[in-house]
Amino acid sequence: MSDLPKNVQERLEALSREFVRRVPERMREIRSLMDQSETGNRESLREMRLRVHRVAGSATTFGYEKLGAAARTLESRIERDLAAEVRSPSEETKTAYLSFQERMERVERDPVNNDSGQRGSDAPAVRYDRAVILVGDVPGLPEDFGDQVAVFRFAVSFAATIDVVADFCRLKLQADDNAEHAHEDDRYRYVVLVAGVNHFSGSPARLALLRELRERYRKGIVLILLGDEDDFQTRLRTVRYGADAFLPTPIDLTRFVDRIDKLTRNKNPEPYHILIVDDDPEQVSDTALVLQEAGMITSVVTDPSRIFQVLVDYRPELILLDMYMPECTGAELAAIIRQNENFVGVPILYLSTETDAEKQLTAMRSGGDGFFVKPIDPEYLVTSVTVRAARTRAMRFYMERDSLTGLLNHTNLKQHLEQELQRARRIGLPLVFVMIDLDRFKSVNDTYGHLTGDRVIQSLARLLQERLRRSDTIGRYGGEEFGVILFNTDASWAETIMNEIRESFGRIRQTDGNTEFTVTLSCGIAEYPHYESSVELNEAADGALYDAKEGGRNRVVVARR
Repeated sequence: MSDLPKNVQERLEALSREFVRRVPERMREIRSLMDQSETGNRESLREMRLRVHRVAGSATTFGYEKLGAAARTLESRIERDLAAEVRSPSEETKTAYLSFQERMERVERDPVNNDSGQRGSDAPAVRYDRAVILVGDVPGLPEDFGDQVAVFRFAVSFAATIDVVADFCRLKLQADDNAEHAHEDDRYRYVVLVAGVNHFSGSPARLALLRELRERYRKGIVLILLGDEDDFQTRLRTVRYGADAFLPTPIDLTRFVDRIDKLTRNKNPEPYHILIVDDDPEQVSDTALVLQEAGMITSVVTDPSRIFQVLVDYRPELILLDMYMPECTGAELAAIIRQNENFVGVPILYLSTETDAEKQLTAMRSGGDGFFVKPIDPEYLVTSVTVRAARTRAMRFYMERDSLTGLLNHTNLKQHLEQELQRARRIGLPLVFVMIDLDRFKSVNDTYGHLTGDRVIQSLARLLQERLRRSDTIGRYGGEEFGVILFNTDASWAETIMNEIRESFGRIRQTDGNTEFTVTLSCGIAEYPHYESSVELNEAADGALYDAKEGGRNRVVVARR
């Protein structure tokens, strides 16, 4: 690209970043189409071919050659299946799909090193979608603040005054109103302005410019003010200046990053996943289309005996169930689902032509949560499904999560390990379980106090969430121990990833408000199929972690048979 005009290079780089940003979304769409095609839905296979074709073209354009090659191979296999008029994807197509999925996950996990493992000169840069701009003379920051924040993948810039920020936002932050520069490089979703309280004191012009920027870019700009004094008058000033947060100095890095995360949390949550169980292809297509147009992901089961495979693999937030199917009734299937304690909380809504009130009540007594009579108004269906799916997601979060870190708790981490292991065994892919432990953590608590210890734990949780894929599973195993499940990953790659995280965590400067210190961590890794059960994986990873501790700490050890 170096021979292209600068404006063309910049546009290509912006499109490349957008391609990487959309990788998870595209993979979800293609995965859903693959699931539907396996039920005999040829239209889904045709649509999947089109989606894969688009990925192939974009990947090659932006330098992801191996992803492009995997996409072209999958596209070719799908074309053969369509020409042969097969009812479901061939084994060759399924194999090509798994290779394509792996390449997509590598791009999501590491946009720079995804193809060759080496940093290429023309590879797109790691995407930092939030910029932190230090405005003016900011008090209370450590000298290596930029390096510390970069560990959590925030881009850091400096501006002498708020006036300079206006030009930066015009070039780097997309306006919400499709205004003059909205089509330009939209590299950052958020620009976080960090300034001392006194930067705006006695300066109506700066405050007016700040208000103008925030109006133009809506929620894209976040203002955090810092100050040496933490009293009522200082807090009142920050409110009047329009600050989103105030932090006393010297700043606590973990608290600083946590506050930014809360203020810039993605406003577009993951789409709800809805499972449709019906033996009528036309009805399935119609219902799926209505929900997909509303932004949801749908999976389809036409054979009730496959229900638990889909429930385990995709953990849908709601089930739409037909009353009458050849193999069993909807009421019978609902009762079967309710027998499994893992799926007791998933709402089941009947969608049927049955109008007899007594039969509807009988079906509800078998485990249903609602009954819709076909045909149903699309808007009513979408609203009803959305409300119930949102409630399911919220309940899952609070029931499954550790209150300190927001990660899976011990019980649910082990359940996820068993479920992911079943999936890996069924489709023949590797899986890795990682045990992580903070080194000498008792000394941290004894020296700096338990509140500081909690912040150290939170900083590791945040780093793991930042560096691992969305498809990876992270949990707090207990105390200062964490567990990570890496699906479709071998031990060698996991060792590389965890060493990078270990090194990054060791560079984070922790503080109790007076003294700065660093903390290290140790990891143990075990791989399926070398260890065949979840118990063996857990014990092997724990043993490898013990070896890492005995070997001097601050290291990663892979379990060997």
